[in-house]
Amino acid sequence: MSHVLSACTVCRARERRQWREGSLVPHDQRRDRQPYLTDAQAASLMTDVLDKYEALAGMLPTRVVVHKTSTYQPEEEKGFRSAAEARVPACDLVWMRSTAFRLIRKGMQEPWRGTLCTIGDESYLFTMGYVSWWDEYPGPHIPAPLEIGSCGPTDIRERARELLALTKMNWNSSEGLGRYPITISFARKVGMLMTELSDNQTPNPSYRFYM
Repeated sequence: MSHVLSACTVCRARERRQWREGSLVPHDQRRDRQPYLTDAQAASLMTDVLDKYEALAGMLPTRVVVHKTSTYQPEEEKGFRSAAEARVPACDLVWMRSTAFRLIRKGMQEPWRGTLCTIGDESYLFTMGYVSWWDEYPGPHIPAPLEIGSCGPTDIRERARELLALTKMNWNSSEGLGRYPITISFARKVGMLMTELSDNQTPNPSYRFYM
């Protein structure tokens, strides 16, 4: 049993909104124009998630995966890992982002969905592309892959398989698949709603409040 946490929710809660009761991300807490978490904030967030998981499931997960749409800052890695590894056997910190990389196949078909292209240390996953059982590419332009990576050593092929599976997990959509995994696409929607909360409100953790 594993649990996937999306840190994207936190960053998209914006600087003035609460990502956890009593904790804020200040406006000037940025690096390379991106908001980030301190090691204490990351550790607190991970602890909060594990506490809630244990309360609901009656046990801790055997593995935690954090998905993020930007690379991890050293403080974030330290905080997430310290809190997770104290209670969970395995922790993967995976990131993904849009890219200008394109791949053209010979013939009339676009690159197949699920294609993983590795160039040196860089890996590109086509979460959108030609779908054989539909016999078409359900998109308007040349498929654009996601660049994926990990903070720390991991099996990138296995992480790519997990990401691809999670792009088909949005049960609130009739599209059947998405460009981003549900961990990111749902987190973005939650983040948008959290920006509307007043400063003294605590976000409700129940999924049904964000459907």
